Amino acid sequence: MRLRALLDPAVLPAYATSAALMARRAIHGHVRHRGDAAAILRAVVTSCWDGRRFMASGGQFRQFWTRDFGFSAPALVRLGEGLRVDASLEWALAIWTRRGRVTTTIFAGDRPADIWDYGVDSLPLVLRALRAAPSGDLLVARHGGLLAAEVRRFGEVVTEPARGWVLRDRCFSTHRDTVRTRGNAYAHAMVALLERELRETGWFPLPFPVGAADRLVAAFWRGDHFAEGPADGRDADLVTGDANVFPFWLRIVPDDLGALPMVVRLEAEGLARPIPLRFSARRSPREDRLQGMWLPDYQGSATWTSLGVMTLDVMDRVGAPGTDRAIETYAGLVERDGTLWEVLGNDLRPYRGRFGLWRADEAMIWASILLDLLDRRAGRARVAAAGAAC
Repeated sequence: MRLRALLDPAVLPAYATSAALMARRAIHGHVRHRGDAAAILRAVVTSCWDGRRFMASGGQFRQFWTRDFGFSAPALVRLGEGLRVDASLEWALAIWTRRGRVTTTIFAGDRPADIWDYGVDSLPLVLRALRAAPSGDLLVARHGGLLAAEVRRFGEVVTEPARGWVLRDRCFSTHRDTVRTRGNAYAHAMVALLERELRETGWFPLPFPVGAADRLVAAFWRGDHFAEGPADGRDADLVTGDANVFPFWLRIVPDDLGALPMVVRLEAEGLARPIPLRFSARRSPREDRLQGMWLPDYQGSATWTSLGVMTLDVMDRVGAPGTDRAIETYAGLVERDGTLWEVLGNDLRPYRGRFGLWRADEAMIWASILLDLLDRRAGRARVAAAGAAC
């Protein structure tokens, strides 16, 4: 983690805000929404809206996190939140246009910043959100200057100009942003996502050679899983949650490549126990040192519900064994706590950092992904019941 990024003036006030919110929760408890799992998840989504844009959570992460919003935007639109998705994108794009670049985060005072490096997923997920948004084409036309420049910058910063491989001489911010990684499967998946969005929309020219999904498969696919690193790299034998879930969940690769064997492999590796899903089976040796002092194993063997709800979505899509049980377990946890936690420990209680100074967040925006899944399953059940009654 760069000290300069850590001390960015845009970021500094967030430390105090988060600390105050965590202290209040430690004293008074978290906000418990009422009802069944679907009702609670819908209330969680509502709590993430502040009147201008969707925040990462209704808890302490009261900033706009490009990554989390991009994960959730299509589900939010399907849940009837299209106007708020439009408003969030218009707000963020206006701020980025003034700054001249897309960032991982926008902090209080409409101040954008990258946490902690250039986000390899920021632009791809913005374009994914724009495709899902009702006014996406209009917003692209309105902010085309910024987006075209950012597409070109992505090609220059992230990929080799001749072959399109992700550069391995630098670190990028990813979903696992407290662990330093280089040229991993997740980064290549985001290059492939950007290629697909640009190719299918025709919004802007591709800034790197075609074939990013093929390069991802060629370098990282091992028959039943994606390796964290390429065959000639130090992580060639490492199985991680983010390397495997995103290519299938985002449909960068087809399910018949091996989505079902991948789910089985994650279970065998212990990444789906006690529930889906961990980033890794053990604490990463490349965890940021400063972060690790206060949040040990935060993005290692702890269970991340973001990865979890995406895994459930893939499992449901391919009919993986144990899907019903896993979804019921998630729904039970939501009803137990009246919220969707950010990170869980092995006891399925919220993660706590060293000395209890950090507590996992509550009411995450990616609750929309789980709610969308529950709605779709309920719809299928209604159709099946109607068919049986005929």
